[in-house]
Amino acid sequence: MKTLAVLLVSLFVPLCAAAVPLPEATFILDASGSMQEIVGGQTKMAAAQAVLAQVVPAVAPEVKIGLAAYGHRRENDCADVEILVPPGNEDRAALLARIAAMQPKGMTPISAAVTQVADLLKGKDAETTIVLVSDGQETCGGDPCAVVRALKAAGVKFVMHVVGFAVTAADQAQLECIAQAGGGKYFAAADAAGLLAALQEVSADIAQKVEQAKTQVVTQATGLGKVRIVLPESALKSLSGFRIVRKISDKVVKEGELPAADSTHPLMSGDYALTLLFANPNYQPPTELPAGDFSVAKGATTEIALGALVFNVAAELTKAPVEAVVISESGTGREALRLLRHDNDYCLFKPKALLPGAYDVALLYYRSDKPTTVATGLAVAAGQETVLTLDSGIQVARPAGTRVRGWDLVPAGGGEPWLAVRRGTDNDEPLWRPFIARPGTYDLILKVYDMDEDLPVGEGLEIRPGQTVRFDAGL
Repeated sequence: MKTLAVLLVSLFVPLCAAAVPLPEATFILDASGSMQEIVGGQTKMAAAQAVLAQVVPAVAPEVKIGLAAYGHRRENDCADVEILVPPGNEDRAALLARIAAMQPKGMTPISAAVTQVADLLKGKDAETTIVLVSDGQETCGGDPCAVVRALKAAGVKFVMHVVGFAVTAADQAQLECIAQAGGGKYFAAADAAGLLAALQEVSADIAQKVEQAKTQVVTQATGLGKVRIVLPESALKSLSGFRIVRKISDKVVKEGELPAADSTHPLMSGDYALTLLFANPNYQPPTELPAGDFSVAKGATTEIALGALVFNVAAELTKAPVEAVVISESGTGREALRLLRHDNDYCLFKPKALLPGAYDVALLYYRSDKPTTVATGLAVAAGQETVLTLDSGIQVARPAGTRVRGWDLVPAGGGEPWLAVRRGTDNDEPLWRPFIARPGTYDLILKVYDMDEDLPVGEGLEIRPGQTVRFDAGL
């Protein structure tokens, strides 16, 4: 569950607030000779430079950044480690310029690079996210796993994520060990797209830590305070109400409709949990979304600011057989909210109140086994609407005289089906309905009764934004 960020405002007497230091980030980039190898039509170094040029500017602006590299100056020199931009720097343009100028040449002294970076972090109150991008394991005799474990044991405040860029199984084993020792994650990236996805997930994790760090902890004697709940006006359309529970007693102290998009509620000082209640049709009970914990202090107002995810669905796609909308946290994949149709889609695409953060959205179609992702990395900010436009789709025409049991929409070039549609035992619903689909290029595979092999009836089928492709297999 996302951590609820709150703002505490003094009403009567000054309060003592202790701000948590904002997290920082430092990249360690492999510039060893093997980064000259070709992956996906370009060198690994060129791919890494292009990806970092996208990722670095997108890191939360409050985050100070550093850069270290190894193997970029001399061949066969295990001492070739350089702090190019010291941790705690704000000049991202200078950092990107140093990355763009790198030429892969030398060895892979991971242990030495991590040690030099960690030496600059000692004594810092803020936690630093170290991101190591490497295409191989240590080649200078060091034991980077042991080095990282020792640094963590010594109290250096960091978490270490590792991206293995087109590595062998042996390389991956060591790189995974480094990430585990550093309390972070290991990401396997086979090409530039995989590298971009990995670093975007790390960036989303850093952004969430920034929101958590903005929480202020206030010490105050027990007594009366207030909580102010603020959200975009549109988000009220999907809510049936809210619930506040006092944590020390697990007692519901307030439950009901939100009277307005900006409302204030008196509470005794203490710790509470907020739950949002989303309306469902056909007299179904509301769907609950745990919206985080907060504290109320005497003489203070705790402000909870939510954002809203707004759906803009094209008219021809409103008939898509959607049974549920599933919203998950980007990066973790943890499900935040699942709203079911309940034989009536009135509530499905109403604006949804959400905590600030990054989210993925998936749709569960009728007779489907799992949700189909239609959007990723949607940034929801406090007090603002984030609009998700769903205006591209596909509708397969019913073949005359051919019994079809299903069809798959597969990314062009192969892979797992992005969308798998099957009929039931009693009728061919929902095969010929329109489906919301992400823009892209696909192959359409038809599954026909009494045929052992599937029919690839559509190859290189392009679905563009703002278009619903109506496909006739010609059978």
